[in-house]
Amino acid sequence: MSGITQFYEAIKDLQSSVIESQMDVLTKIAEVMANTILNDGSIFLFGTGHSSILPQEGNFRAGGLAPVIPILRTNLMLHENALLSGAIERIQGLAPTILESYNPKSTDMIFVISNSGVNNMPVEMALTAKKIGLVTVAICSFKYAKVAPLSSIGKRLYEIVDYALDNGGEPGDAIIPLNTLQWKVGSTSTIINSLIWQCLITETALLIEKKNKNVPVFASFNMPGADDHNKELLLKWRIRNPHV
Repeated sequence: MSGITQFYEAIKDLQSSVIESQMDVLTKIAEVMANTILNDGSIFLFGTGHSSILPQEGNFRAGGLAPVIPILRTNLMLHENALLSGAIERIQGLAPTILESYNPKSTDMIFVISNSGVNNMPVEMALTAKKIGLVTVAICSFKYAKVAPLSSIGKRLYEIVDYALDNGGEPGDAIIPLNTLQWKVGSTSTIINSLIWQCLITETALLIEKKNKNVPVFASFNMPGADDHNKELLLKWRIRNPHV
């Protein structure tokens, strides 16, 4: 069997398993997201390293929601210095300063994405958010978190949040074994995290619409009428979101 087929079949099965096994908690989180937006709250997204991809995916996205605000710091991403990013996410004491710069309110909520679910920065970010009163949601691999060495905080992300979502990943993320090495290829976290997020966004939008409310959804600028529609949303949300 080719590598293409192996990964394609594996990721199909994983997608079904992750969504179908967590339908109840996904539905509940979407309800919280809808209520947050209806109560004029913001939904923050935070992750480091490759987990920072999801906050970027949620920001100013065609088909995405305007109240979604990514928490982005260049030195916690990969495009300038991946090794530095990996070192910084293991330093304790930085998360409060980062979060406070976005002026979070107790009416807001935050998603913290961390595949291993143990590094200092994401765990501390969730703990900081809880102190402020935000609803906290984790997306991580439960299997990975159970075997990964704990940080100096001594806690796993999924154990401290209000809601936890398992992306079903294997320890180390990759799932397809090689014949000549102990390591694997074919990482799953980015695909599954994005799938989880888009399922939540879709359900949230439909819940808002059911309440006969306008859905604050961005349109692609290449669609007729999108410019005026998006500008109206930005009049409000650019004040809160420094990344648009």
